[in-house]
Amino acid sequence: MLSREFHRSRRDLYYELLVDKQMAVMFAGKPKREAGDEYYPFSVYRNFYYLTGHEEPEAVYLAYCSDREIKEILFIRRPNEAAEVYEGRRLRTGEAKEKYGIGEVRYVDELDDTICRIMNRAGINTLWLDLEEKQLEEQDEERLFAAKIQRNYPAVSICNSYQALAEMRKIKDEEEIREHRRACTVTAEGVNYMARHIRPGMREDQMEAYFDFVVKKSGCGHAFSTVAAAGKNACILHYAANSDIAGDGDMILFDLGASSGYYCADVSRTFPVNGKFTKRQRQLYEIVLKGLDAAICAARPGQVKDDLQKISRQVMAGELMRIGMIRKEEEIDQYYLHGSGHFIGLYTHDVGESPKNRLEENMVFTLEPGLYFPQEKIGIRIEDTLLMTRDGCEVLTQAIPKTVEEIEALMEERE
Repeated sequence: MLSREFHRSRRDLYYELLVDKQMAVMFAGKPKREAGDEYYPFSVYRNFYYLTGHEEPEAVYLAYCSDREIKEILFIRRPNEAAEVYEGRRLRTGEAKEKYGIGEVRYVDELDDTICRIMNRAGINTLWLDLEEKQLEEQDEERLFAAKIQRNYPAVSICNSYQALAEMRKIKDEEEIREHRRACTVTAEGVNYMARHIRPGMREDQMEAYFDFVVKKSGCGHAFSTVAAAGKNACILHYAANSDIAGDGDMILFDLGASSGYYCADVSRTFPVNGKFTKRQRQLYEIVLKGLDAAICAARPGQVKDDLQKISRQVMAGELMRIGMIRKEEEIDQYYLHGSGHFIGLYTHDVGESPKNRLEENMVFTLEPGLYFPQEKIGIRIEDTLLMTRDGCEVLTQAIPKTVEEIEALMEERE
């Protein structure tokens, strides 16, 4: 996990938003009910975690500037003996202060009174909230809080800190890169272990289970739900059932990744279920691989990230024209159905995307060209997680075979 000093450094950058008489508030999030008394596993809001390191639900982080001095308070759940029987022991304020290095820690039931005192004593005129731009739920915690503030303090302006944090998170520091490396290493171990157990006649989720074993054995989490799509299912971009039988002669597309300290890996590989590519499968597979390799070679600081997709597209279109599948470059759109890559970090599809983004050293992102041929029951996607370096990029998932020869050699080791 990340150090207390890392989170302190992120808060120091965050404070640059605040001038005198301004306050910022951020929420960790609340558990979501699944059914009855069951809840989905809690996943802390990543910007909250980025600033504090705290992972428990219902917490709130507050910082404000008064007389040009920044003060900060972390609000956590109050201990509750009945709840702790079911959920485990909760942190006390003194323990949280020591663990996170935050100036003051209180219980969250003190939040409203504390805000009232700060608003009045410090003369707060501006409130910064983290209003995620893609958030579709109009009644989320932040917006409800903003509405309450505006009712009670109509002269206070509401500002959005989301984009500033997105820009901050695009460039990774040494600790973040270490977590990405570990996630990619575990992902590679999991994919290679899985490939050694694939057999015709297995269900897709039976293959997936070998990857799951390695991830859990390593003490990591899953970056996202695994796609294991055999045959025609590989042409469904967000296939989720993972329940079909993989036949002899099928190819299977995996899209998966581990996470370490919330930092993600994201990989796609497409393997022949029986361990050997047919001539046709190899022909189409190597077209996608050429598209990926061309984009990786072009990835360097200053390169417009989204233009890498154009490079993959152009290379693959040229190859499809060469074998007579299309006559014009634009006809590739019937086979190439998605974008080619995204930033990756605390979320798999991470913050900071913009068509004008230029790559910078210590950005982490993916490239994932793919071609899909439903009429042939073949879908191929090859994806790597990459780290921008001073003069190019490092493929963090290089340990997972990509060439036809590497894949067939790996699968010859099947147990």
